[in-house]
Amino acid sequence: MADDASNIEKYVISMRRQFHEYPELSFQEEQTEGVIAEELEGMGLRPVLVPKGGLYADIKGGTEGKTVALRADMDALPVREENDIPFKSRNDGVMHACGHDAHMAMLLGVAKSLMQKRDQFNGTVRLLFQRAEEMPPGGAVELIKAGALKNVDCVVGQHVMSDAPAGIVAVFQKECMANADEFRIRIHSKGGHGAYPHTGVDTLMIGSMLVVQAQTIVSRMLDPTEAAVVTFGKMDSGFRYNIIAAHTDLRGTVRTFSEAGRDKCEKSLKEMAANLCKTYGAEFEFEFLRGYPALINNPEIVSVVESVARKVVGEKNIIHPKPQMGGEDFAYYAQQVPSAFYFLGTTDKNETNPGANHSPQFSIDESALSKGTRLMEEIALKLLL
Repeated sequence: MADDASNIEKYVISMRRQFHEYPELSFQEEQTEGVIAEELEGMGLRPVLVPKGGLYADIKGGTEGKTVALRADMDALPVREENDIPFKSRNDGVMHACGHDAHMAMLLGVAKSLMQKRDQFNGTVRLLFQRAEEMPPGGAVELIKAGALKNVDCVVGQHVMSDAPAGIVAVFQKECMANADEFRIRIHSKGGHGAYPHTGVDTLMIGSMLVVQAQTIVSRMLDPTEAAVVTFGKMDSGFRYNIIAAHTDLRGTVRTFSEAGRDKCEKSLKEMAANLCKTYGAEFEFEFLRGYPALINNPEIVSVVESVARKVVGEKNIIHPKPQMGGEDFAYYAQQVPSAFYFLGTTDKNETNPGANHSPQFSIDESALSKGTRLMEEIALKLLL
């Protein structure tokens, strides 16, 4: 048994490095998908390919029973890697800076291990290798449309985290990730000469006022016990230092956990833009693009995750962080069937300034991969009982 575990650990590390060396962007994961399909076929599995979604495959136990799905995402990010490692990205400007290389490798490790013990469990473990988690609408929707959740009783997802030492497991009882929405606001006027502001309408001033005023949405319009974020990430305006800007474009994101909070933020942003433009004589266009929904864990599935984590990493290595304001299209699975999403710490404990997720210096302590592989496998087996 020890030899089997050691061989699987080596296999997982090897596959992780291969994926890391050849990353592919969202909806472009053809080579990655091909490698995974080849690995699964080599294990005796029959992967089902889903255009724009990825692929899935079933590992059937000794007899019929429940079906538990495990999910790994496949896409990389448009980031130029700055790590000096032997398996550094060969695709310039593309990097597995969020750990999806580790996710795929660990799920392949689970597959290899379970294929050796199919007569020891009942039911089915469905492996979901999903495209495009980083780019809405994401690949989860396509997998669901293709029937990847048919007859599935529950889904479990694991994600690496850079702000916890290798082997730490972060468990969320219910709220896990936020609604992740985007807004776009374009303000128009006739502009004018900077020396004669009274002859034009200053959209840059209006946009600036909107940025400041919108901060009151969270502080004064939402229930103070409800977590929310309104962030303006981009402002484009003006032509020259002495020209009053005729157009100002604003883009940002809203993060909430409830539909009521989501609706309130959208309505308030639009009303503020309308009132400011009316006051100063400008016009505006407004878009609110609803992205991934909030990821809400099922407490019963979470209890299984935590009980297995207690066995694999020990009670002292389990943490319960506050809900995260990032977005995840795993939420679409959670809307369909009982699900749980948790995080695995992967940072070297001696690292004083680790690269964060999405950073060009993002890296993984590969000693965590064996724990992550074992966690997923044992969670699946326990959920099949």
